Amino acid sequence: MRHLIPVVAFSCLVAATPVAAQDTAFAQLAHRIVTTSAGVRPGEVVVLEGGTHTVPFLEALAIEVQKAGGFANIFLGSERVEKSQYVDVPDRFLAQPPTFFAEWLKHIDVWIGLPDIADPASFYRDIPESRLAIASKAGNMINDMINAAPVRLVSVGYPTRQDAASYHVRFDAFQRMHWDAVNADYTRIAQTAAALKTRLQGAKLVRITSPSGTDLRLTVGNRPIFVDEGIVTPEKAKSKVFLDRVASLPGGSVFFAPMETSVNGRVVVPRDDCKRKPLLGASYEFKNGKLTTFTAQSGAECVREILNAYTGTKDVFASVTIGLNPALRVIENAGDYRPGNAAGLVSLAIGQNDLLGGANKDVGGIVFPVTHATVEVDSVIVIRDGRLVLP
Repeated sequence: MRHLIPVVAFSCLVAATPVAAQDTAFAQLAHRIVTTSAGVRPGEVVVLEGGTHTVPFLEALAIEVQKAGGFANIFLGSERVEKSQYVDVPDRFLAQPPTFFAEWLKHIDVWIGLPDIADPASFYRDIPESRLAIASKAGNMINDMINAAPVRLVSVGYPTRQDAASYHVRFDAFQRMHWDAVNADYTRIAQTAAALKTRLQGAKLVRITSPSGTDLRLTVGNRPIFVDEGIVTPEKAKSKVFLDRVASLPGGSVFFAPMETSVNGRVVVPRDDCKRKPLLGASYEFKNGKLTTFTAQSGAECVREILNAYTGTKDVFASVTIGLNPALRVIENAGDYRPGNAAGLVSLAIGQNDLLGGANKDVGGIVFPVTHATVEVDSVIVIRDGRLVLP
């Protein structure tokens, strides 16, 4: 289970390999990110943001931005400073809206986000959800203006040993799978995404089932279908919709906000996590888009803490995401890892979805995975038992 967070938290990356090999790999990847994924052009203002552990990669990106004729600006995050914001800062200051940041975004062409935090499991462990809710509410003003800003966002995930440990997987395998996914065949992913988008657009009935007991029905209606194929194309860069100008590495997903009141049924998630702690046997019941019942065999108190910290539409169905990256895979037998862009994985969310064209504007929400899902779109199966089977 993952949090839904306001777009103000532009972030995502970094790792550990021998220095020479690392520098070469960073230089090659930085060139591809700057020239292809972000498409930096001469004269553009580019922000490169990440934590202290990402400095070598930030430097490689800055060099490539300069070589492409852009103006590179490094924003360096500090775990100590960021943790202090949630632990030490009085509520009245934490609630201050970042109006300065909104103004900055009007003058930034590209934002390339690496992670500020190397060990999210430890970072968030002792921060009350109520504090995160205050900051999220303050930052929600960004959502109200981000479509009008010119910025393109590329977020680059990066595997750390701490992340691998929190998912109970071996770091060498975790790291290898991640970089294989970053270097996936995005031309092929884009073709699959286009076919799935065509199938989903205007769909009257999408049915999601799983062997664990999930059976959910919803309608797409006139809602837009978004595609993340790891590249902000020149055509997408011109879009007036911010999410068209967003790319992830590793990329590969199709996502949308259905008509909220059309969502009915049950979602059963045998294994998940809440703030990187086990969430087992979770069950979510929806009626006309509203979460009416939630139960879990263990970990329920964590979910309830999140839900209780927010108000409004925090428990209204928000979105569906279908992963398309063939190099990413769910690991549940020898670990506890469900990457959202893994091919065939279905991720469902409750809470805020206004940037997707949905009706839920209140901050807050969670994301939960449905493994081994079967998805039918107007009676045509596009995923069977967690595998893409587009006709």
